[in-house]
Amino acid sequence: MKRIIDKVEKYLIRIIVLSLLVIVVVQGMMTHDPLRLYLSWSERMEGQVIEYPVAGDAKTENKNKPETLKTASPQAYLVIETKEFSSLPRSIILVNGNEKARFNDKEVKLLLKANDVVEIDSCAYNFPVTYCIKNSSDNLAFPEKEKLYTANQSIVMIGKIIVK
Repeated sequence: MKRIIDKVEKYLIRIIVLSLLVIVVVQGMMTHDPLRLYLSWSERMEGQVIEYPVAGDAKTENKNKPETLKTASPQAYLVIETKEFSSLPRSIILVNGNEKARFNDKEVKLLLKANDVVEIDSCAYNFPVTYCIKNSSDNLAFPEKEKLYTANQSIVMIGKIIVK
């Protein structure tokens, strides 16, 4: 009986060592992009890159164009409202990290450019606050109308503005 257990133990140790060696080799091979496609199931399941209908900002997209040909980013408006409250004056709307407006009324209308990042700072309130995208211009692809965002003593990220 001891002989059988010793043989099983010897084979188990060999299987474990061989398995660890295979894992290390496969992980090393996955650092190369062409091989990763064949070795990783999730890599094959990934989709294509979506090209958003964004006209990027003039600083990055139009570097090589003469100054006279540069165009400004398209603008869009966005109306954000608070759901439960008539005003939240300590709730701050941040655009690209800078204060843009406060909720002194139930809703705030913002004029934004493509690629602006919009956040709402509700850290001053110790209860959940729900915000809604009430309205937007027709050329705004993101954020969508009627989308709800909830902040609970935090900064809620509305997202990067995408203009059609």
